[in-house]
Amino acid sequence: MFNLTRIVWGLLMAAAVVIIALIDQFFINFIIFAILLFLAFYEAKKLFSLENASIIPLILAFILGTMVFKPLFLGILVALLVLGYQVYKKSNLKVVLIYLYPSLPILALWQVYLDRGMFALFWLILIVASCDSAAYFIGKLIGKTPFSPTSPNKTLEGVIGGLVFATFFGTLIGVFVYGFWLSLLCSFCAAFMAVIGDLLESYFKREAGVKDSGDLIPGHGGILDRIDAVIIAAFAMVAFL
Repeated sequence: MFNLTRIVWGLLMAAAVVIIALIDQFFINFIIFAILLFLAFYEAKKLFSLENASIIPLILAFILGTMVFKPLFLGILVALLVLGYQVYKKSNLKVVLIYLYPSLPILALWQVYLDRGMFALFWLILIVASCDSAAYFIGKLIGKTPFSPTSPNKTLEGVIGGLVFATFFGTLIGVFVYGFWLSLLCSFCAAFMAVIGDLLESYFKREAGVKDSGDLIPGHGGILDRIDAVIIAAFAMVAFL
């Protein structure tokens, strides 16, 4: 019934996240995010059939944005500049897509860390992970109603169960720092956005005719398959914290 490989690798990734959070060394986190941005960008290039898209503008936005603590806003600027250039050349605007997704969401996740520190970042990951895990197990156990044609393997029962559990669990963790109402709001909105992030990635994969965005992580697929929910959920933290 359950995918053992997925569970084992999920636990390994969870352990890695905990260790990184405990170390919380800025340079290490910087390198990790740079690698995530690089790998996700190249997975997206294949997903969107945009092999000629350059990562250099995003790397500059990531580095310069980190120096002034505004990577998300510089990422938006890069996307607008690419858009302007494509319009000027009367070229295909599809290339702008890769500078919007997954680029901006990853920069939003980095923005959460720069603005609010490791606790907020770790809290966000816990919310999303609890939502995904609860939805997976509840869906497997009692799920019967299809949730969306975009992601036919998900059930409505699983999604609702994941949202409820993530909101409860996230509030329980966040209340010690941000208070009850803000923790409740952030937890629910982050979990809700995580569902959207998962659907968005599923939509892109279906349009590309592939099952996974990559094969880097056994049982999980590629980097985008694993971080799709958390990078979209990051916008909730940027908005409310």
